[in-house]
Amino acid sequence: METDVRYQAKNAEFHLNPHELKRLIEHAKFLRDRLIIALFVYTGLRRAELQKLRAADVDYPRRRLLIRRGKGGKQRIVFLTDSLIADLTTYCKSNTGNFLFTGRGGQPMSLRNINYIVSRAAERAGIGTPNPRYTSVGPHLIRHSFARNWKRAGGSLESLQKILGHSSLKTTLDIYGTESQSDTEDNFRRIASMLALSA
Repeated sequence: METDVRYQAKNAEFHLNPHELKRLIEHAKFLRDRLIIALFVYTGLRRAELQKLRAADVDYPRRRLLIRRGKGGKQRIVFLTDSLIADLTTYCKSNTGNFLFTGRGGQPMSLRNINYIVSRAAERAGIGTPNPRYTSVGPHLIRHSFARNWKRAGGSLESLQKILGHSSLKTTLDIYGTESQSDTEDNFRRIASMLALSA
């Protein structure tokens, strides 16, 4: 474990794979919780951004979500899948609050509660965090997973920059432009047999 901490300097190198993320969504207990986790999985939202979402921020016809108050007060648009739109339509019929995910007194759900929803779903799914610095799966690990899986699927880093709300492409490259430790190991395992061939 200590080896991982020493050589994996960046938290952004740790991530869950698409199968684990699917299981995470499936093990959410309620529609609200499934939506929260699915929004993290498919948009890479920050926890505080999800907390501030309002029902009016969902553009159903265009399958988009407006992030009004991203990091540094910046606005951006992220895109939604058909299944997310369908679940949001169902959920919003019974949710009459201003905020998409309300807590006590009509206020936004607490960041602590958002963490709890994610970590409990991970426990039910039998998924632990690959990051030895933490004890449970949290929203930021899912954000890193979104970015790493995007890159592995061949997605554009410029698009990733815009979706994640980074101020510059350099920021995205600094965080996600290099291979993760698991990508490096995968490459090694793939070519190891070719490193020393018998004559």
